[in-house]
Amino acid sequence: MDLVDRIETTRFLGGEFLLWLWFSRDVLDGVLEIPGQGVVEVALESTLLLVDPLADKERVNIRGLDPLGSLEAEQALLRGKLPRKVGLRFTFEQSEWVAQLDAASLALSGVKLPALLSEGEEEHFHERMRLLEQLHDLVQGLYRHFLSVRLAPRWQAALLPAMREWLRGELLDSTAYEALHAPAAATKRRRKAK
Repeated sequence: MDLVDRIETTRFLGGEFLLWLWFSRDVLDGVLEIPGQGVVEVALESTLLLVDPLADKERVNIRGLDPLGSLEAEQALLRGKLPRKVGLRFTFEQSEWVAQLDAASLALSGVKLPALLSEGEEEHFHERMRLLEQLHDLVQGLYRHFLSVRLAPRWQAALLPAMREWLRGELLDSTAYEALHAPAAATKRRRKAK
């Protein structure tokens, strides 16, 4: 299988990633731990595009202060649509970024950086590059965390059913969420300790 085929056969993961991010935001009030990086606050806002993965032309585009809380978004999810593009606000270490994330490519667009503190044109450039790299690292860290959860056996057994219940209006508590997202080695240690 060549690289293009591998990309096409795993493209659905971007939509699942955004759905998991939405679910995580609801359960944890937007405060997520990125292993090895720290705590990031994630708000999904302003723009939401939901697409049927089997019929790309069936789309629901919602704009506003809280598109995720809208009846249209809820109905689209219940009909099997997945997020394709979403507006995000990241707060990390007292800095805040706003961007749109495309599920198909994980590309960021419309990025608004935190206020620049440096003076001088060259320093501004280097600070902007550092802030863009930091945002890239946050998104990659969240995606890496999602993949570790997605590829674990408990995805099918426990997390997917919890997400289905969330779609029906029943929210998982944060303790159960943390248990489902704990690294596999930690879960095995807890079972042995019992």
